[in-house]
Amino acid sequence: MEVIGFAFGIRTVKSFSVEDKLGAIIDDVLYSEKSEFNEKLFTEVRENHNTKLLFDPKGLNKFTITPRDYIFEYNIKSNFDIEFEKYLNSYVNILTKQIFKKFGVKNISRFGFLIKSVLNEKDELLSKVTETIKTHKGIDDSLSLRFNVITKKPLKLSKFITEDYDNEIVTYDKLNKDSPLNLTVDFQKYFKPELNIIEDAPLDFGTFCRNTLKVFNETYLKAK
Repeated sequence: MEVIGFAFGIRTVKSFSVEDKLGAIIDDVLYSEKSEFNEKLFTEVRENHNTKLLFDPKGLNKFTITPRDYIFEYNIKSNFDIEFEKYLNSYVNILTKQIFKKFGVKNISRFGFLIKSVLNEKDELLSKVTETIKTHKGIDDSLSLRFNVITKKPLKLSKFITEDYDNEIVTYDKLNKDSPLNLTVDFQKYFKPELNIIEDAPLDFGTFCRNTLKVFNETYLKAK
C-alpha cells in the first residue's frame, strides 16, 4: 500500500455573517505568519458564488472555504509523515486557533480527516469481492465498493447526553483494468448538538487526526 494524499475538513452550520468575511479569511490563510498555505503552495485564487478556492495547478492541491466548510486537500509530494505534520500543524494554528476566534466561527458540526492510498491486487477483501463479481457475465473491469462504519460516541454533560457519533467511510474503487486499485478512508466525527465554539470539542482537531491516523495504520496499513 502507498498513501498518496490526505484531506482535513471542518464543517459548521452555514453562517451568513461568515459569508461576508470570506475574502478576509482567505487573506489570513495566505498571509498569516508561518502559514504553510501561502502563495508558494497556492498560486491561484478562484471564486464561485459563495466559495473561495486556493488552488495549486502543479500539485493539484486545494483549500476550499465556504460559509460552512474549511477543506484542505493535499497530494503527497515525497514524505507522508513530514507533510502530514507540517500541514496539520498549520491547519490547527491558522484555522482553529486564529481564524475561528477572529471571525467568530461557531456551531461546529463535524471534524473530518481523509486518507487516500493505492493498493496492490492482493488485497484480501477485494480478492473475495472480485471473485464473486466475476461469476456474472458481461461485467467490465471497473470496481466500486463503499461502506460505512458508525460508532455512537455520546457524551454525558451536566443537563443532557449528546448524540455524537463517529463515521468511517471506506471506499474501494478501480476505474478500469489499467487503473490502480484505490482505498480511501474518510474518518468523520459528528457533534449533535453542534459545538458552540471549537474549544468545546471533547478533543482538539489535531488529536482527532492523529488518533484516526493510528486507526488507519493498524486497521488497513498493517493488514496489507
